Amino acid sequence: MLLLEEAEQWGLDVISCGVALAWATEARAAGLIGDEQTIVPLAFGQVEPYRRAIAAIATRTNEFYRLLGEGTAAAAARYGGSEFACVLGQEMAGYATGPVFFVSQALGFRYSHLDSAGYQLDQQKTPGLQEALDHLEGEERQRLMLTSMVACLFARNIYDQQTVADALGVTGYADLAENLEERFYSLQRERWRLKKESGYDPGTVTIPKRFQEVRTLQGKLEVEFMEKLRLAYGEKIAGY
Repeated sequence: MLLLEEAEQWGLDVISCGVALAWATEARAAGLIGDEQTIVPLAFGQVEPYRRAIAAIATRTNEFYRLLGEGTAAAAARYGGSEFACVLGQEMAGYATGPVFFVSQALGFRYSHLDSAGYQLDQQKTPGLQEALDHLEGEERQRLMLTSMVACLFARNIYDQQTVADALGVTGYADLAENLEERFYSLQRERWRLKKESGYDPGTVTIPKRFQEVRTLQGKLEVEFMEKLRLAYGEKIAGY
């Protein structure tokens, strides 16, 4: 809690900050960086060095912390250790549930666990490839609908498409309620088109080796399945 509060007080993103410091700790233990870079002896279980490191990121105390403030991937590209940098587009959220989540955040529109809930499918079963693809595409569209309506995603199992259409109807938006599926499919395509035109190429996305070591609720992670899903989802995005 002390470190959460410290990060918040400095105005840092807690998830990104935690992943960055975890990478820095492991990089230091591996000899990729030393005290010249970290200033303090980062070691898991020691609170005070991390408090000082958080302040160093926020104030860009030296070149190392300036670069770490640009993101874990940027620091790993300079100093090494990309294989254990827990980055899936951005620093990963805490859902180390399995291949569907890893692929969903790595390729998701916002690089966020909020994009398509891949973790939910991981927790339920070991899905087939097509089932996983259908889940990622459909869940993204469902969430796009809810966020467009300024709805809370915790209520996503209540506000299905029909319920949203009914709510629109009774509030005077019956015309908008028609063909919701097609409306939000068009919006889904349009925002992916915009992201690709801005330079995004799903074919260049990689998943760090560290994620292959995760043991999930379903057992040892199936690396081959994760790679097939990464490629297939990338092709799906490229086709929008």
